[in-house]
Amino acid sequence: MTVLQFGRTPKAKPVSPKRSALVAALDVGTSKVACLIARLKPQPPQDALRQRSHAIEVVGFGHTSARGIKGGAVVDLQAAEAALRQAVDLAERSARMEHESVNVSMSAGRPASEHM
Repeated sequence: MTVLQFGRTPKAKPVSPKRSALVAALDVGTSKVACLIARLKPQPPQDALRQRSHAIEVVGFGHTSARGIKGGAVVDLQAAEAALRQAVDLAERSARMEHESVNVSMSAGRPASEHM
């Protein structure tokens, strides 16, 4: 069984303090979608902040207006998908590379509960 089948969110693997890595982040908002691609570069222990072993070098950035999203919730799946793909494509072109995975941040609408 996978982590998702247990209802848990998979966690990113920690990066070794001696290796660099590429990460991509996608921020989905009501008004815009932004994608950032960055390289994590190891730092010497004397230069690193406490509990931070890497410096961040931004290598690509892309953004577009959010379409198909209203109040943090997806209302038009095709338009929202197009906006996400466009932001990622712009970031990949800016970085002159393709990335296999991305970390997504979105509000997912307004959570609510019902009492019966």
